[in-house]
Amino acid sequence: MVMGHTPQRNINAALQGKAWRIDVGASKGVLGGTPEVLEIIHMGGENDEDIVNILTVDGDRISGKERSVPDDIIMDFFDMKR
Repeated sequence: MVMGHTPQRNINAALQGKAWRIDVGASKGVLGGTPEVLEIIHMGGENDEDIVNILTVDGDRISGKERSVPDDIIMDFFDMKR
C-alpha cells in the first residue's frame, strides 16, 4: 500500500515493507522536504520478486530495505502489544 498526506522526512516503509509513506512534505508550508520517488519494479528481482527503491534528487538509488521502520517501533508508538 502506498500512502500520501502523511508527511515524513523521507520515504519510508512500515509493516515489513507492506505500507509505504511517500509524502516528504516538499511544500514550504509543510516540511520543505527534498523530493524523492518510490520506484517499484514488479517481478524484477530474483525469483520474480518485486524490487523497491527510493530515487533521490542527487541521483542516488536507495534500497527500500534501508528505509523500512522496524515493527516494534510502530507498535511502541501506538502502545500496542503483539
